[in-house]
Amino acid sequence: MNFDIAADRRNTNSIKWNREAIENISANPAAEPFWVADMDFLPEPHVHEAARVLAGLGIYGYPSFPKDASAVAAWLRTKHGWILPQEKIHYAQGLLHALSLSVNLFTEKGAKLLIPSPMYRPFRTIPERNGREIIEHDLGYADGLFYLDRERFASDAASADMIIFCSPQNPSGIVFSEDDLEFVLRTAKERGIPVLSDEIHSDLVHPGAKHLPMGLVNEHVGAECITLFAPSKTFNIAGEHCGFAVFSDPDMEEAFVKAESALWLDEPGLSIGELAYAAYAKGTEYNKALCRYLGETADAMRKYLAASCPGMKLVNGQASFVTFIDCSEYYQKIETEVLAHPDRYSGGEGGGALSRFFGVTAGVAMNDGTWFGSQWKDFVRFNYGTSRDRVMKALERMVRAVKSL
Repeated sequence: MNFDIAADRRNTNSIKWNREAIENISANPAAEPFWVADMDFLPEPHVHEAARVLAGLGIYGYPSFPKDASAVAAWLRTKHGWILPQEKIHYAQGLLHALSLSVNLFTEKGAKLLIPSPMYRPFRTIPERNGREIIEHDLGYADGLFYLDRERFASDAASADMIIFCSPQNPSGIVFSEDDLEFVLRTAKERGIPVLSDEIHSDLVHPGAKHLPMGLVNEHVGAECITLFAPSKTFNIAGEHCGFAVFSDPDMEEAFVKAESALWLDEPGLSIGELAYAAYAKGTEYNKALCRYLGETADAMRKYLAASCPGMKLVNGQASFVTFIDCSEYYQKIETEVLAHPDRYSGGEGGGALSRFFGVTAGVAMNDGTWFGSQWKDFVRFNYGTSRDRVMKALERMVRAVKSL
């Protein structure tokens, strides 16, 4: 794979490249998109071949997939050292569906869910729409690094009915240590509450860091634990809704499986069944190369900002292809600029001061930090899942924009 070649996703029904959506967050429909968490790389070759074969056959009727998770189990064993019988791996139609169903099955109306922040917005939206309350636990932050503040976490968990975790964390890119994960699990066990760990970014950890599945760490803790993962970010097939769930507690597992069956949502559709199997069975080398490339891009971004604009910091960024950039040193100037020129920055109702400023002055469309919680207004989330040349040129435009203030 040559990841220096970015796919042309214009006119492909891509929400990331949709001009109305871009204008909504950046006040500039012509801005280049670095927002939605999917990548601009060409697909993994075996996945692409599976799609070509499917299209070439021209048969799109009901599929007949055996209930076989052997490729997924082999992936977990090889990639993460987690040995599971395939019978413990349960299909779900996307991780947000699995999260929503779990919230409804394992908590009551009015329950309080502890969720670390900055928070992927659907983690807020789903509980609220289902009549649950959120305990918003701010991660610790200092000088470009987010971290788990254990003392505050334990304090906030004291009144929680469930913990919803994101590991690696989006949008900070934290890869949590085994000690951190064990602390979360022991806190939950002491409280007698379940932990749900969304690990959709787990397969894209950069060289030098190591992801441990929450369910694997839990094998010597014994908390009530739900581990969710998916091929969607790993292989850039997020348009096909597919995920998997592993339960530590057999009663919770049985309840989830019965609910999936009752909703008639326990089998994959035709295309995702073919693509996910090809990805997990044959995508190892692609994944290794992609992780190296993303890690090198993050390093290049960090070095460039440190040398050219120390007032902007790339935070942890040890995993995936999205991470926060700390713009706090420039925030007041940027907010003053945006408020002083309402005509120039009109639109962008879905963004904030930073996303509109960079959208208009640098032509870079990003999620504003406020999308993850109002207290994160000093940050933007940058998607570097594209060619390094495109990434570095976007950073150069952003640096010129802040230096022009």
